[in-house]
Amino acid sequence: MPKYHAPRRGSLGFVRKRASRIYPRVSTWPQINEVVPLGFPAYKVGMVSVQEIYEKPGSFFYMIYGAGMKRMVAATVLEAPPIRVMGVRIYKLTSYGYKTLGEVWTHEITDFERKYLGRKVTLPKEETLTEEVVNERKEKFMELAKEGEVDRVRLIIRTRPELTGIGKKKPEVMEIQVGGPAVEALEYAFRKLGKEIEVTEVLRPGQLVDIIGVTKGKGFQGVVKRFGVKILPPKTKKEKRAVGSLGPWTPGRVAWTVPRYGQLGFFKRTEYNKEILAIITDDNIEKLNPKGGWWHYGIIRNPAVIIRGSAFGPPKRLIFLRYAIRAPNEMRSPKILGIYYSREQLPVEL
Repeated sequence: MPKYHAPRRGSLGFVRKRASRIYPRVSTWPQINEVVPLGFPAYKVGMVSVQEIYEKPGSFFYMIYGAGMKRMVAATVLEAPPIRVMGVRIYKLTSYGYKTLGEVWTHEITDFERKYLGRKVTLPKEETLTEEVVNERKEKFMELAKEGEVDRVRLIIRTRPELTGIGKKKPEVMEIQVGGPAVEALEYAFRKLGKEIEVTEVLRPGQLVDIIGVTKGKGFQGVVKRFGVKILPPKTKKEKRAVGSLGPWTPGRVAWTVPRYGQLGFFKRTEYNKEILAIITDDNIEKLNPKGGWWHYGIIRNPAVIIRGSAFGPPKRLIFLRYAIRAPNEMRSPKILGIYYSREQLPVEL
């Protein structure tokens, strides 16, 4: 007799639910002593092939080919324009979780920001948002931090899609936590209030990050595509692309574990420990653009981050790069020799 083997189809560990919005909300942050924003948003551009010198002692590839071996790996390019700090929000840990103690906004809010940010968040009124009021709230928050009443400090930032070539001007608004002790984190946040932060201030090559975003949406799909259920034999009555059984007679309902049709894609997902291979800045930005631009994206005009492997979502979608929450202790410096796009080597100086 053959061995009976019928594993369930589809994982129960991932909710197949439509995301509430097109860009992610980060709910978990790592605990880091360094005073720095713990992430940075970027827009997906496309994929490239990267030639590197592989040096990882102990790995199978290293044992077979030795040190200094060249190899090609897949990588994803993300455009990361600067972000603007619009406000600072502080939190206190209570028995019911983290509660907001207060927030302070910059007094330099432009008409453009009031038009588009006012639709997403409640902005303070212009007549009440003076420089004196902002300074008073800063002093009040610093006193709370020195008394030990502040447990978390987060920046309220907005993205700058108008600096890119994707044809989008409405900015995204999100919170980014600042690492380090509360007093030092609050001092850093107040220094950056109303100013811009570049990606090079937050991320560096060789660093591991978690990517958080919304996957490509595929609409309403059946169980074969949604869960990987086997197609029934040809002489099956009625349906073939369906589950063989919905469950027992009793209990008189369908269990939540049974594969069913519904939404596929446009899910919020997180991938851990993506390595940053390079950060392209300055004059190299123009050299990163192939002839005719990037497919379905256009021209890169801002600093770009190249991460190892693939990233979910279509081009132009926002992906958040968070400091790795499960990072290993050791890090290695990638040695990049060349970047190739559609069999064409890009003249980027690495």
